[in-house]
Amino acid sequence: MIDFSELKLVRDKQDNFVGIRKSKSGDGFEFCLPNGFNDFPEKENFDKVRDLFFKMYRTLRKFERDNEHTNRFKKNKPEYQQEQDQTTLSSGGISIETEDGESCVLYSKLRMIERVLEAYDDLAINSIQNKKRRSEEIDYSQIHKYLDRAIYLDNHDNHVIYVEAMDLPRLMVRYDSTDIVNLYCYILDEIVQQLDGDVPDNIQAHSQDIRFLAQCFKDDYLTSSQSIFDKDTFVETINILKEALDNIDKNTYYKDTDYWGLYEAIETFLYGELNPDQNDGEFWGIQSFSLVWEDMCHTYFFKKYDDSICFADADIPLKGDPNPARQGEEQNRVGNYKYSTDGEAKYGNQWIYRQPSHIPYPKKEGFFGWDELLCIEFDTQPGTLVYSNRNYDDFQKRDRSKAMRRFPRPDLVLKFKSTSQIVFELYVIDYKDVSIDFYYRNLNLPPERTDEKYRVDIRKQLTYEFALQQTPKVQVSENWFLIPHYYHNEFISQDFEVELIIKGIKIVKANFFRIQQTYLDDNK
Repeated sequence: MIDFSELKLVRDKQDNFVGIRKSKSGDGFEFCLPNGFNDFPEKENFDKVRDLFFKMYRTLRKFERDNEHTNRFKKNKPEYQQEQDQTTLSSGGISIETEDGESCVLYSKLRMIERVLEAYDDLAINSIQNKKRRSEEIDYSQIHKYLDRAIYLDNHDNHVIYVEAMDLPRLMVRYDSTDIVNLYCYILDEIVQQLDGDVPDNIQAHSQDIRFLAQCFKDDYLTSSQSIFDKDTFVETINILKEALDNIDKNTYYKDTDYWGLYEAIETFLYGELNPDQNDGEFWGIQSFSLVWEDMCHTYFFKKYDDSICFADADIPLKGDPNPARQGEEQNRVGNYKYSTDGEAKYGNQWIYRQPSHIPYPKKEGFFGWDELLCIEFDTQPGTLVYSNRNYDDFQKRDRSKAMRRFPRPDLVLKFKSTSQIVFELYVIDYKDVSIDFYYRNLNLPPERTDEKYRVDIRKQLTYEFALQQTPKVQVSENWFLIPHYYHNEFISQDFEVELIIKGIKIVKANFFRIQQTYLDDNK
């Protein structure tokens, strides 16, 4: 069980890890917060730390489920375990690598919670509650099944039979043997509530039964105010659960595999505290949260601005939104065009999302896709420029098929109809997993002293804008870097806020919790 009051909160990190890991001092564990969380309350705020943990836990579980069968994920290999001291100790990590070669390791398993979720089996629970044993009671509706065991009495013409015992449901142990089930269901129900019902389907389907059995345990052992995850009562509650488990184990005389499955899950949860003195790799999180932030933002825009998206470097799954370009298990992924590569793509997404533009092809039917208009062209053939009379230029007569081209891929391009002669106004958006301090730190520095990432990001973003400005009758009206930001008021209505402008690029703070909630709601 995690004591959220003992976690050291880390905001300004030197790396891009988000999650729980051993403190560098070695005397405890630290909770590394996402970028933009500099104003998050101190650790004394038990409830906010707890709520953030479970939301992040759900977020990483969804990210893993959404991507585990795509080419973004790779099985864990030693070469991906060189940076983090404790990451080398976990065998459950999944390695990811981006198109830019940025390595990422996802550690989404937290054993004490996963064991409780994985242990649920309604058949096993029913098996513990009702075992079959020989009973002297007779169920006459089942008598036909016992004729082979019956004793036939010679009673003249009546042909009477006698059945000595039947195999009927009956409690195996007179002591409350079902308490192991009730205790397990109580812990499971508390976890389900913290995860807001975002649990496997077999648990969702029996949520009412779990809640009933959990209440039975609570009525016998706890007061109405006690809870595993309450800041005032969690210590006392955990101690009561440990004592209850010990008494149940001492007084249960028949223990089969079903019993031990529940017992070990409960024991792991109650006693499986993070221990910095043991090199057991018991931690959770992700190295390089930027990939998660990208998926969160893509999900938000596809949910909120689906009709306005003309290009997205995305291949996320969306529930209830089938894609006719994909088949089978992939039919709910948004990527509708397989990106042309030299052979099989090594990193990142092979699929992108694109819509046709208003520009027709010159020599065939159809319209350019917006991905094709995102083009930087360089023609090495000589041409004549007549400055005094451009009608005598011969640039348009050259064979443009021989020109060199690059097709940059911003994260997102939105189009909105314009009221002027311009057909569309475009928003070019790139998601950046950095804090606002990153831009303020580089803003007034000479170019040669700024961070390389700062220079490269701005150069790429202006290139996206330049490529789209070559398209007739469109105008790039907004150019954004979208960064995560924590707001004290989680119910604030605004989703975006412009913080500053650098070379025409707006640095826009995104409301982290509103983006995250849209991402998590897609599970329901």
